[in-house]
Amino acid sequence: MIFLNKQMTIRLITAYFCLAAGLTLSTASWGNTAGVFPPVVNEGHRSMQYRITIDPDSGAWGTRLHYQQSLDDSVMLRGIIHGSKNALGHSTFDFAQAELFWDLGDDSDKFRHGFRFDARVQNRSKPSLFSANYGARYQFNDTWHGRVAILNTRAFGGDADNDIRLQARALIGFRATSTLSLNVEHYSQLGKLEHIAAWNEQRHQFGPSFNFRIDPGWTVYGGVLSSLNDRSPDVVYRLWLTKAF
Repeated sequence: MIFLNKQMTIRLITAYFCLAAGLTLSTASWGNTAGVFPPVVNEGHRSMQYRITIDPDSGAWGTRLHYQQSLDDSVMLRGIIHGSKNALGHSTFDFAQAELFWDLGDDSDKFRHGFRFDARVQNRSKPSLFSANYGARYQFNDTWHGRVAILNTRAFGGDADNDIRLQARALIGFRATSTLSLNVEHYSQLGKLEHIAAWNEQRHQFGPSFNFRIDPGWTVYGGVLSSLNDRSPDVVYRLWLTKAF
């Protein structure tokens, strides 16, 4: 399990976006309904969220539905179901997942961090997955913040191997108004923890997004992701709708 302190987190956020800014974006990406999860739990939080990602070239899409509810000011539970349609038009149920968020910070801290533990059951006799993930956020000032997430995933059952797969995600966010935030996001699938894959074998996505609060109970998120190394389809569009209760 990977753990970062405050200084390491700031350096990692900076390194992510120096790297991404120096690369020329291709028009490739792979379907991605994931997010750079914040390591923050708010007491009394309860919400539902619908996500959809569309590949306009192939017509394939992925979609997922969330329900999340905090137990107190440091622990939150979330349930997910995920489905998709491939380029041939075949729709399928992909997985169900349970998640536990554990917030280790205080509301007044500029630096927040915590863990997320995931258990996933997949379809078609695919192995089950368990992930132990670490997330961190730093509030630079009233308008700018950065987040990173490190995900470690191990498969169980079926044809599962013993390898731990590593992912990394990062986000820089700017609060433009009281209701609108603008972001830049980066997603990486790095390969096995014991043997990180070569760059051309990894998957990297990068792109802009926004969050807009429609009213106190509704928020819409939209974004575009492109691939940095031609490992997947050209471009994907992402839309999330969240209802807080």
